[in-house]
Amino acid sequence: MRTLTRLGFALALALPLSTAIADEGNTWQPTLDLRYRLELVDDDRFVNDATASTLRARVGIISPEWSGWRFGLTAHANRHIGSEDFNSTANGRTAYPVVADPDDENISEAWIGYSRPDRFSLRAGRQRLLEDNVRFLGNVGFRQLEQTFDAVTVGLEAAEWRIDLRWLDKAHRVFGPSNPNDRLAEADLDTWMGTFSRAIGQSTLAFYAHRIAFEDRPASHRNLGARLTGTIPGREDFSYRLEFARQDGIRELDDVDGQNYLHARIAQKLEAWHWFAGHERLGGDGTYAFQTPLATLHAHNGWTDQFLSTPADGLVDTYAAAGTKLGRWTGLVKLHDFRSDRGSINYGREYGVMVKRPLPAGLSFEVKAAQFDGDDGRTDVQKIWLTLNGNW
Repeated sequence: MRTLTRLGFALALALPLSTAIADEGNTWQPTLDLRYRLELVDDDRFVNDATASTLRARVGIISPEWSGWRFGLTAHANRHIGSEDFNSTANGRTAYPVVADPDDENISEAWIGYSRPDRFSLRAGRQRLLEDNVRFLGNVGFRQLEQTFDAVTVGLEAAEWRIDLRWLDKAHRVFGPSNPNDRLAEADLDTWMGTFSRAIGQSTLAFYAHRIAFEDRPASHRNLGARLTGTIPGREDFSYRLEFARQDGIRELDDVDGQNYLHARIAQKLEAWHWFAGHERLGGDGTYAFQTPLATLHAHNGWTDQFLSTPADGLVDTYAAAGTKLGRWTGLVKLHDFRSDRGSINYGREYGVMVKRPLPAGLSFEVKAAQFDGDDGRTDVQKIWLTLNGNW
């Protein structure tokens, strides 16, 4: 098994240097993140179950600020421990279900930025990008190797408006830079994304426009949308989300019919527990459906990841969840009902439960399980995750 050479070298250089500078009173920000995960998958499409035991290491450093300028550098690596009874998408073990955590390493961030507080910010280089609830743009942080982008981002404060502009040149995907499938390793982009937002009382109104053009696959499209989020006047324990967007194909998909996106959600947060419920609709006409290929998809439409691309007939996800906190333990139960947007296809239901607890010395422990009960030809899938995470 290969050693974590690149990551260890970066750690050896970064931590002593940053510690010495921090001792002199400056503000270097070193980070070290270790995450062990055991993922078990029982998918009725396969005779074999998957067992993936993996360890992810991430080390980074952010410089102090000099006249508004600073830089950041992060490296990450992942290795399996023990048997390799899973399809990592790169190891050729196609007799097993997919657990998309291949053995690989990469420089995940290398950026330089400039900022003037509450007025202007600029960042260029390889960087982690998370937009709003990561439905359209995210780092896929649940997987061991995260998604980052070669990009230029600009933030402006103009009157009462916040303007965020992004140009994306390349996506470095969670399947690793050494993946034998070039399209899984990275995506070549010529993508523009803009968000214009402002506060209105206890709410935030945002308009967004995306021109997501791919240079290496037929997936180019345009999104135009608006969302309103915030708390209900007079009831600050209640929050809501209302969002609508329209997607049209561009370039190689210019002839496809456009599709709509709708998301409505309400949540209540109390002292010891919270709940939320929502309805998300991604339109589809049997040929083309509303897609979000740069998103953190594990955060939406179920933990078993049965809808990493929207079915051609679209997807309607009605969901509800409730969580509580007992001492240092936190728990959550979540339910999904999945149906098609076109026709009356019942895709199935998912049931999920999660329990987590912080531990001493910067550690935390999490157990999560989900079961997808498929209908209309979709198979049943069960997944269990045991995760030990350390952040320093």
